[in-house]
Amino acid sequence: MLITPSLLHVKTRTGGDRRDDAVVLRSGQGADRPVIDGLTADAVLARLDAPVLRQGAEVTEWQCARDDHTAMAEAGEWNDVLEALRFADQDRTMASGGRRVASLISEGVRAGLTRALARQAWPAARAELARFEAVVEMHPEDYSAAHLLAQAHIDIGCAMQEAATRDQLKRDLSVESATHFEAAEDLLTIFDPIEEFSPLLAGTRYLLVRGIEDGRDLCRDWFEDWCDLDPFDADVHATHAVHMLPEWFGTLGGFEREARRAAQMTQETTGKAAYAVFHMAAAKALGGMVPTLDIELFVDALADYQDATGCQHRANVAASLLTSMVRDYALAGPAAAWQLTKARAALSDVLWNRVKEIHLDCWTDGADGIAFAFGQVFGPALKRGARIVRWGEGLGTRIPRN
Repeated sequence: MLITPSLLHVKTRTGGDRRDDAVVLRSGQGADRPVIDGLTADAVLARLDAPVLRQGAEVTEWQCARDDHTAMAEAGEWNDVLEALRFADQDRTMASGGRRVASLISEGVRAGLTRALARQAWPAARAELARFEAVVEMHPEDYSAAHLLAQAHIDIGCAMQEAATRDQLKRDLSVESATHFEAAEDLLTIFDPIEEFSPLLAGTRYLLVRGIEDGRDLCRDWFEDWCDLDPFDADVHATHAVHMLPEWFGTLGGFEREARRAAQMTQETTGKAAYAVFHMAAAKALGGMVPTLDIELFVDALADYQDATGCQHRANVAASLLTSMVRDYALAGPAAAWQLTKARAALSDVLWNRVKEIHLDCWTDGADGIAFAFGQVFGPALKRGARIVRWGEGLGTRIPRN
């Protein structure tokens, strides 16, 4: 069995030990607007003595794993690529931050296709597809090769669906999109995810729901299969959550039931974390929290989500989300006073007890959001001249002696 550097979580060919240089935070539009009495956003940010990185170590590791396997695929090392993919998949190998290494390998191998689709360069995308067809011809009995080709078909099908929706002149892309989903479905009927013990296959099969007629009927069953194979993977819940929104196969009321059901399904492995993952995915898709959110359950679930990895990436993601919630509840006025209290308390807990360094890429509102969060949590101490420092397992305040 080939163990690539990426699977060992050590330095990869492209520099897996690479770490971003520290940066100095500067506010954007809110630079001159007071965050707390007498202190602007920039004044608050200037008090921060904890590390600030443009991108955290977890995200850097993910990209290194992708780049490593992009290089292997471009070099034609397909035997090694497929062996690494199967091993990482069946072993449930997890990178820092909770990402599955098998997914990162697959993303790296399909990097050329991803770039082509981002440009809507359809001939280049079809050329990439031909590469994966050749790999399947060489390895017809290998489910990991079938995964790569099926996933490529789905990637192209989804991209063409989106292009056709945005541009009335490209309606003919809808027809070609359907053929890609049909081709992916034909491939995936050959291999059974349960028999192969493969979350990767289960996830690829699940994505068929976006382009086949009975997707609405199959998505819940296929989600359960995927979840049973890897209940620890947050991407399983995040992917299903989006399809439970009204834009796809659900309703807002039904979404809340699905979120609670997912949390019950994985209670023994990740606590209530799935509930948080569902609502985080929905907030990203909708631009705000779903109105059915149970704030008390969400706060508990968000803690379980962070506990599952204990990493700084998830701590920063949680802090950013809670900051947006605090701001929104504050703007809502007295009607959201109770939710504001809960969200502010949760934000305080994350900053005091979980965030040890700032990962700027995790913060939706960038430096302005960070300044707002610090004002909400450390405001009284900041007004007395305190600085924000590493403190125990999180951040705290220290007043200079002079």
